Amino acid sequence: MAPKKHSGFMMFVNEWRNRNAEGRRMTLAQAVAHCGSIWEKMTVQQRGPYNSGAKDADVMERGKRERLNCHGQGVSQVDQAQREAAESLMNMKRSTERIVIDAKKSHDLENTKFVFAAFNFFTKALTTDVYVPAEFAACEYSLKEGIKSIYSTLIDPGHIIFGQGSDALHHSSTTHNLPLPPNALGENNMGKLYRNIVDYLTKCQGDQLVVFTPAENISMVKSCFQYLACEDENDCRDGGQKIQVFDIQYLLFILKKEVLDIAGLPDENINKYVTDAFFGRDFFEFTPEIGCQYHEENDRTKYCTQSMVTRWAYTFSDFMCGDLAITVKPGKHIPPKTKPNYRIIQSDTSSLAQESSFDSFYSLPGSRVKNETQSRDTSPTGSKYSVASSSYAPADHTAFTADLNEVREFPSLGRRHPSGRCTAAAGASAESERTTRAWNLPKHSRPLQKFTDNDFSVTGAGKKNQK
Repeated sequence: MAPKKHSGFMMFVNEWRNRNAEGRRMTLAQAVAHCGSIWEKMTVQQRGPYNSGAKDADVMERGKRERLNCHGQGVSQVDQAQREAAESLMNMKRSTERIVIDAKKSHDLENTKFVFAAFNFFTKALTTDVYVPAEFAACEYSLKEGIKSIYSTLIDPGHIIFGQGSDALHHSSTTHNLPLPPNALGENNMGKLYRNIVDYLTKCQGDQLVVFTPAENISMVKSCFQYLACEDENDCRDGGQKIQVFDIQYLLFILKKEVLDIAGLPDENINKYVTDAFFGRDFFEFTPEIGCQYHEENDRTKYCTQSMVTRWAYTFSDFMCGDLAITVKPGKHIPPKTKPNYRIIQSDTSSLAQESSFDSFYSLPGSRVKNETQSRDTSPTGSKYSVASSSYAPADHTAFTADLNEVREFPSLGRRHPSGRCTAAAGASAESERTTRAWNLPKHSRPLQKFTDNDFSVTGAGKKNQK
């Protein structure tokens, strides 16, 4: 509905009523009838101030109203939400960088502990970011020791959001396959569960509670923490804000860059897109015996939170332990039944201590990684070589340096000279032949069935036959 505009005549009526005692005793309708005859006798110059005042009032009214976007949302509110999201993202990145760089400066990056956390949920509210948790898992991880401990539990929230039983059933059947309330499994005291989670994180990290999860799950993990915290009488005011949730993919990128810097390896080919692609491949997705008992029995380990955090830890180890020459341990860095595809040959550290300028003991110049060819088929990444456990040097296969206008860049087939150049006797006819037929196949001077292998020459084939 369009806003009502101000009128110059009504501006005159209001002014006349305020200035005359007779007008104050009249109703608005009587005042309009009385001032109508006066307004008709006024000149354009006399009406001008009142018309200008009406336009000014319209401008002021438009300035007071909130502009809306195509979704009916206030523009200023949307802009403020975007600024807050950008500021939160920047603070998250700076905090992640500070954690990694401080560990590097203390020469203890390989022993720095990180906590990976994951939630499963039953359903989400339609209009707000409220998730009803169904399962939780967290693991304590470091590059040197791998997985140190795992905390995993199923959650029984007691009820789900009214009217969303069908959505919850569909989500459960297509993902984790956990039974819905009131038949849900696990802990049903949300306050007790939240205190247990906080106690576990405190033992792992101290007072600074930071967990890492994929970027697309950050809002869901935050909401689940708040859902549990609201049931805790001692912590209901904090609303779960004391547990910070950061991006695990950004951690992988920053950690990989610093590990390569410590090891003295080139890092110009490492960027956020490369590390995100490596993390997204999820090489250990179908690893058996790393999920909880329920999902192992129901063949849903891919969606098990315990399996998720374990696979993330294996991915970190596979991507970086080889750079720091850390010996991987089955069950800690790689799946329990996997044989590592390299072994560490330790150097004499006492003789190299004076020569080393590296920040990490595991990056001493004399230490090296020896590939085990007999165990390639059982590497953590399947039939492919592990990026972290081999001397991996990415190659750029997108660039083609050959000149397509030069005939010598193409294979020598038929009657072309092996060097790709025509003799002077060939003349202009040979030059035109090269431009029209790039592969220079022999002319069909006789039926194709009568051709023999001797009519086609391959560069270097004669030498191989002679050998």
